[in-house]
Amino acid sequence: MAISRVKLISLSSIAVVLLLFFGVGSFYYFGSFSTGDRAGVVIKISQRGYVFKTWEGEMNLNDQGNTIEKFEFSVEEEETKVIEDLKDAALTGERIRISYVERYRTFAWRGDTKYFITEVVRQKNNELRNEKEDSRDNSSNQNENTDDEKNDEPISTDTTTRDM
Repeated sequence: MAISRVKLISLSSIAVVLLLFFGVGSFYYFGSFSTGDRAGVVIKISQRGYVFKTWEGEMNLNDQGNTIEKFEFSVEEEETKVIEDLKDAALTGERIRISYVERYRTFAWRGDTKYFITEVVRQKNNELRNEKEDSRDNSSNQNENTDDEKNDEPISTDTTTRDM
């Protein structure tokens, strides 16, 4: 029994539509729009949702004054170390740096936001101050060294002959 031409075209069309559907769906589900880092203080981290429990959080990016610049993020369920680090940082109030991946779309079982945290680096204020002071000390030492090198040249008091 031969398949008629109409059936062959309709089956091919259905296969192409399904392939496109799964291709676009996979792109939106697994693809990432951007990656980056942000630093701040975790305001809250909580698991919420009626049907799908997802980990959601907020971070204050501004550490000056009373203004709050919020960064809302999600954490995937498999990232247990990231979740624990975020909980600890929220309780201690320490400043942290997070790495994130921005996805194209949100899905109810993944999280409420497009930003998914992949890594947490804990930085205490003292460490940040020490790093800044070390960089300032190094730059001032380099300036002093160049000034000393300039002073090692002999100074001539004879003003009649000058190299030009």
